[in-house]
Amino acid sequence: MLWLTGVLGSFEASPLADWVGGPIYPLVSALHILAIGFLVAPVILADLRVLRRGQVDATSIDLSRVALIGFCAAVATGVLLFSVQATRYAVNPAVLIKFSLLAIAGANAALFYLISRIRRATAALSIGIWCAVLIAGRWIAFAG
Repeated sequence: MLWLTGVLGSFEASPLADWVGGPIYPLVSALHILAIGFLVAPVILADLRVLRRGQVDATSIDLSRVALIGFCAAVATGVLLFSVQATRYAVNPAVLIKFSLLAIAGANAALFYLISRIRRATAALSIGIWCAVLIAGRWIAFAG
Protein backbone atom coordinates (compact mmCIF):
# COMPACT_ATOMS: atom_id res chain seq x y z
CA MET A 1 0.00 0.00 0.00
CA LEU A 2 3.03 2.24 0.46
CA TRP A 3 3.52 2.47 -3.31
CA LEU A 4 -0.02 3.81 -3.62
CA THR A 5 0.74 6.58 -1.14
CA GLY A 6 3.72 7.58 -3.29
CA VAL A 7 1.65 7.58 -6.46
CA LEU A 8 -1.11 9.62 -4.84
CA GLY A 9 1.45 12.02 -3.36
CA SER A 10 2.96 12.55 -6.80
CA PHE A 11 -0.51 13.09 -8.28
CA GLU A 12 -1.29 15.62 -5.55
CA ALA A 13 2.02 17.43 -6.13
CA SER A 14 1.52 17.57 -9.91
CA PRO A 15 1.13 20.79 -11.89
CA LEU A 16 -2.40 19.63 -12.73
CA ALA A 17 -3.35 19.47 -9.03
CA ASP A 18 -1.74 22.86 -8.42
CA TRP A 19 -3.72 24.35 -11.30
CA VAL A 20 -7.03 22.80 -10.23
CA GLY A 21 -6.43 23.72 -6.58
CA GLY A 22 -6.08 27.37 -7.53
CA PRO A 23 -8.74 29.75 -8.70
CA ILE A 24 -10.51 27.23 -10.97
CA TYR A 25 -11.41 24.84 -8.11
CA PRO A 26 -14.91 26.35 -7.65
CA LEU A 27 -15.54 26.04 -11.39
CA VAL A 28 -14.42 22.41 -11.48
CA SER A 29 -16.52 21.69 -8.40
CA ALA A 30 -19.58 23.30 -10.01
CA LEU A 31 -19.01 21.35 -13.23
CA HIS A 32 -18.79 18.15 -11.17
CA ILE A 33 -22.17 18.89 -9.58
CA LEU A 34 -23.66 19.68 -13.00
CA ALA A 35 -22.26 16.43 -14.40
CA ILE A 36 -23.75 14.51 -11.49
CA GLY A 37 -27.12 16.04 -12.33
CA PHE A 38 -26.76 14.91 -15.94
CA LEU A 39 -25.93 11.44 -14.63
CA VAL A 40 -28.30 10.80 -11.75
CA ALA A 41 -31.47 12.48 -13.02
CA PRO A 42 -31.61 10.52 -16.30
CA VAL A 43 -30.69 7.27 -14.52
CA ILE A 44 -33.53 7.68 -12.04
CA LEU A 45 -35.99 8.71 -14.76
CA ALA A 46 -35.01 5.70 -16.89
CA ASP A 47 -35.25 3.39 -13.88
CA LEU A 48 -38.71 4.73 -13.05
CA ARG A 49 -39.81 4.09 -16.66
CA VAL A 50 -38.57 0.51 -16.43
CA LEU A 51 -40.33 0.03 -13.10
CA ARG A 52 -43.56 1.36 -14.57
CA ARG A 53 -43.42 -0.34 -17.97
CA GLY A 54 -41.36 -3.43 -17.17
CA GLN A 55 -39.18 -2.96 -20.22
CA VAL A 56 -36.64 -0.70 -21.83
CA ASP A 57 -38.10 1.69 -24.40
CA ALA A 58 -36.63 4.32 -26.71
CA THR A 59 -36.94 7.05 -24.08
CA SER A 60 -35.08 4.92 -21.54
CA ILE A 61 -32.30 4.39 -24.07
CA ASP A 62 -32.09 8.13 -24.77
CA LEU A 63 -31.95 8.84 -21.03
CA SER A 64 -29.19 6.26 -20.65
CA ARG A 65 -27.15 8.01 -23.32
CA VAL A 66 -27.47 11.33 -21.47
CA ALA A 67 -26.49 9.54 -18.24
CA LEU A 68 -23.39 8.12 -19.93
CA ILE A 69 -22.30 11.60 -20.98
CA GLY A 70 -22.93 12.81 -17.43
CA PHE A 71 -20.94 9.88 -16.05
CA CYS A 72 -17.94 10.65 -18.26
CA ALA A 73 -18.04 14.32 -17.25
CA ALA A 74 -18.41 13.41 -13.57
CA VAL A 75 -15.41 11.07 -13.76
CA ALA A 76 -13.28 13.69 -15.51
CA THR A 77 -14.15 16.45 -13.05
CA GLY A 78 -13.97 14.03 -10.12
CA VAL A 79 -10.41 13.05 -11.02
CA LEU A 80 -9.49 16.73 -11.15
CA LEU A 81 -11.04 17.37 -7.73
CA PHE A 82 -9.41 14.22 -6.31
CA SER A 83 -5.99 15.36 -7.52
CA VAL A 84 -5.99 18.36 -5.21
CA GLN A 85 -6.07 16.26 -2.01
CA ALA A 86 -5.42 12.72 -3.26
CA THR A 87 -3.59 11.45 -0.18
CA ARG A 88 -6.23 12.82 2.17
CA TYR A 89 -9.13 11.53 0.08
CA ALA A 90 -7.55 8.07 -0.17
CA VAL A 91 -8.11 7.54 3.56
CA ASN A 92 -11.44 9.35 3.80
CA PRO A 93 -14.11 6.74 4.60
CA ALA A 94 -16.74 8.63 2.60
CA VAL A 95 -14.55 8.50 -0.52
CA LEU A 96 -13.98 4.78 -0.07
CA ILE A 97 -17.72 4.22 0.39
CA LYS A 98 -18.52 6.37 -2.66
CA PHE A 99 -16.05 4.48 -4.85
CA SER A 100 -17.43 1.15 -3.59
CA LEU A 101 -20.98 2.28 -4.34
CA LEU A 102 -19.90 3.36 -7.84
CA ALA A 103 -18.50 -0.13 -8.42
CA ILE A 104 -21.77 -1.64 -7.18
CA ALA A 105 -23.72 0.72 -9.48
CA GLY A 106 -21.61 -0.47 -12.40
CA ALA A 107 -22.20 -4.14 -11.55
CA ASN A 108 -25.92 -3.46 -11.15
CA ALA A 109 -26.01 -1.74 -14.56
CA ALA A 110 -24.27 -4.73 -16.12
CA LEU A 111 -26.86 -7.07 -14.58
CA PHE A 112 -29.63 -4.78 -15.85
CA TYR A 113 -28.43 -5.12 -19.44
CA LEU A 114 -27.38 -8.78 -19.27
CA ILE A 115 -30.38 -10.35 -17.50
CA SER A 116 -33.65 -8.93 -18.78
CA ARG A 117 -35.89 -10.86 -16.37
CA ILE A 118 -34.46 -8.96 -13.37
CA ARG A 119 -34.66 -5.49 -14.89
CA ARG A 120 -37.30 -4.22 -12.49
CA ALA A 121 -35.28 -5.36 -9.49
CA THR A 122 -32.06 -3.84 -10.80
CA ALA A 123 -33.87 -0.61 -11.71
CA ALA A 124 -35.22 -0.31 -8.17
CA LEU A 125 -31.80 -1.11 -6.73
CA SER A 126 -30.22 1.45 -9.05
CA ILE A 127 -32.32 4.27 -7.60
CA GLY A 128 -31.19 3.38 -4.10
CA ILE A 129 -27.55 3.00 -5.08
CA TRP A 130 -27.40 6.37 -6.82
CA CYS A 131 -29.06 8.08 -3.87
CA ALA A 132 -26.43 6.47 -1.64
CA VAL A 133 -23.66 7.67 -4.00
CA LEU A 134 -24.99 11.22 -3.68
CA ILE A 135 -25.05 11.00 0.11
CA ALA A 136 -21.53 9.58 0.24
CA GLY A 137 -20.33 12.31 -2.11
CA ARG A 138 -21.70 15.02 0.18
CA TRP A 139 -20.27 13.24 3.19
CA ILE A 140 -16.74 13.57 1.78
CA ALA A 141 -16.52 17.18 2.91
CA PHE A 142 -17.44 16.27 6.49
CA ALA A 143 -15.55 12.98 6.98
CA GLY A 144 -11.91 12.17 7.19
